[in-house]
Amino acid sequence: MSFNRFKSEDAGRILLFIILVGFAVLARTMEHAPNFTPVAAIGLLGGYLFRSRLAGLLSVLAAMFVSDLIIGYESVTMRVVVYLALCVPVLLGSALKSVKGARLGFGLVGSSLLSSVSFYLTTNLAVWAFSGMYEHTMQGLVLCYTYALPFLRNTMIGDLFYTGAFFGIYAAVRHFAWRPVTSAA
Repeated sequence: MSFNRFKSEDAGRILLFIILVGFAVLARTMEHAPNFTPVAAIGLLGGYLFRSRLAGLLSVLAAMFVSDLIIGYESVTMRVVVYLALCVPVLLGSALKSVKGARLGFGLVGSSLLSSVSFYLTTNLAVWAFSGMYEHTMQGLVLCYTYALPFLRNTMIGDLFYTGAFFGIYAAVRHFAWRPVTSAA
């Protein structure tokens, strides 16, 4: 690989990183339906596209950290749980790198839904355990998960929407931007 190509590819990845983080910060700080954000989809895309899992993880964590500085956060413990839960989509996206064709589409839908459900289970367990809002009984845990169901719905819809949009844009850019140019004779 030539040095110029290496620089160009790296510049593209850096630009993509900045765009993803900026979009996530903007989306989280603007008015939106609860839990309808692009962060998990950005994690899936980052895990899929970046050579390094670390770059994918940093795109999600940087977006969350910057937007949390703007909108605030309820507790450090909950932030840690949320940040860890948002690492799951990056790992799932990374696992999809070798998947092609229709299997990739099914993998993206499955990974998006798995990301949503794991986020729901993890963060609501933390709400039950650390917030003091619910009794520390099985009934309190069930109540916590039950009250969070509308948020799960929004999370699933948002994750599916943004995953489809981001990967659709990526596929369109690859299709049109990397086609060989043919000259008319």
